[in-house]
Amino acid sequence: MREIANIELYCICKELQAVVGARLEKIYEIEQDEFRLRFRSPAGETDVFCRLKERIHITQYLKEAPQKPSDFAMGLRKYIEGARVKSVMQYGLDRVVVFELEKQKTFLLIFEMFSHGNLILTDNTYKIIHSYRAEEWKDRKIKRGEKYDFPHSDRVDPFELNEQKLAALLDSKKLVPCLSSKINLSPAYIEEACRRAKLDLDRKADSLSEAEVRELFAGFIEVIENVNKPNPTIYISNGVYVDYSLFPFKKYENSKMIYFKSLSALLDDFYLHYSEKKEEHDEVEFRLKQQERHLNELRKKAKESKEIGDAIYSNFDKVEAILSFIKERRKKSLEEIMKELREQMPEEAKLVESIDLKKGKVVLEL
Repeated sequence: MREIANIELYCICKELQAVVGARLEKIYEIEQDEFRLRFRSPAGETDVFCRLKERIHITQYLKEAPQKPSDFAMGLRKYIEGARVKSVMQYGLDRVVVFELEKQKTFLLIFEMFSHGNLILTDNTYKIIHSYRAEEWKDRKIKRGEKYDFPHSDRVDPFELNEQKLAALLDSKKLVPCLSSKINLSPAYIEEACRRAKLDLDRKADSLSEAEVRELFAGFIEVIENVNKPNPTIYISNGVYVDYSLFPFKKYENSKMIYFKSLSALLDDFYLHYSEKKEEHDEVEFRLKQQERHLNELRKKAKESKEIGDAIYSNFDKVEAILSFIKERRKKSLEEIMKELREQMPEEAKLVESIDLKKGKVVLEL
């Protein structure tokens, strides 16, 4: 299972700023470890999908929610349904996303995307109100009534890395394992920094010369620059989606690539097609998913068309009367037609939103 990396969550939290100021209309537990949050603002609705550990992002693909909400979802709704989003942030550079919500009181909805994954609701003092899982470690306890403590990390923040700090981290392990244990960046992005520095991945980290450390640091600078100007990329091999990243990786330079405007759009598409058993990928299943997506779009359009048809049918007499009235006076000016319509058919006139005499187009609000 491809799990979202901490640096990818950094970019997702930038995209999630779209829901700041919106209200949490509903929260659903779709199935085990899967949640959907619907936010509403004057701009419209935004849905956020989360599968614990795997991904969290804005989604266009809505999995159907159970008719009966789970006890956990009901427990969350009691406190935060209708709450306004004050902020969305990543804790440090860890795999933790925090929604700060306000509904008379302030609440924190915390998505832990590491270990088994967890979803925790606390009050503004970090006292745990609900948790999806009760868990306990040597230094942390996730349990109702306990104070929530964020996970602790001693690893170096890659945004604060410099050449001297990097040199001090090198030990006798191979490059990627050494750096992964000491820098708060996923192995895939550390490997990319090494590839951009043109270093052999089997080299022992402490065998690098000063010049090579300088090149390695330049590789990290390139990675961070690309993270801040992402070009979300999916890699395809033999027609199969195999991986993704925030920008094109050297590792996959000979693979087919698809680019996306946002990481959320990428994740929507990637998990629509992704199969963990890549070598056993079923082409029929792949096409069925595409057809199902198309069918859902058609159903949505059909529903909208039916609603429009029903509205027209229920107001048929008024619609027909308006059209006949305009048709009989089509040689007059728009101002004259509307004046006469308001005088002679005041109720029908209220339904007219606009008239385009040149195009023969009438827009009604039914």
